[in-house]
Parts: sequence; structure tokens; C-alpha cells
Amino acid sequence: MRIAAITALALSPALAGAAPATAQIRDPAGSNAGWSMPRPALPGVGPDLRQVDRSIRNGRKAGQLSRSEARQLRREERRIAAVEARLARDGLSESEREGLQRQVEALRSVTSARRGR
Repeated sequence: MRIAAITALALSPALAGAAPATAQIRDPAGSNAGWSMPRPALPGVGPDLRQVDRSIRNGRKAGQLSRSEARQLRREERRIAAVEARLARDGLSESEREGLQRQVEALRSVTSARRGR
């Protein structure tokens, strides 16, 4: 009993001192008085993906894309949209948006090349 009381007393200051330190979250940019804030939302690539989807649909209707080609292109479109959704949870950074935009441009280029065969 005596050992338990001494152990509890010895640990109390250590635990009390640790609690405030875990609550001190700083923004990496050093702004906002030390409170972490989500990044400002940048516009996503959704409109560009919708444009690519229209191009795929039009290519399929015109007979320029086979069913399997259209399916493959749409699968890539959905993958890009899923990555964007995951990254956008805490706001897209400029570099993340640029990476997504490059992927959309590559998909647009492949779609155009397959349609123009």
C-alpha cells in the first residue's frame, strides 16, 4: 500500500507536466498564434475531369473508341478523382493540385490520341 502511494505521488508531477506539452500544436508556417488550421482549399480538377469524360463519351458515340478503350480511360478518370478526393480532405496544396493537373492532362492527351487514330 505504501509503495503504491509513493509511486502515485512520484508519477503525478511527471504526468501533470506532460499534459500541456501534448496540447501545444503549432502550424508549420508559424501563423495563427500556434493553432493548426486546415490549408485553404484550392480549386480541384473536377471540371477538367468532366471535360475528359465528355470527350470519352463523344468518342464512344462516334465509334472512335472501342468499349474496352472507353472503359480503360474511365477507370483512369475514376482513379484520379479518388486521389483528388483523398488529398482534398485537408485541402489541396499547390503541388498536389499541379500533380493532379498533370495526370488529367496526360489522360486528355491519351484520350485525344486514341480518338484520332
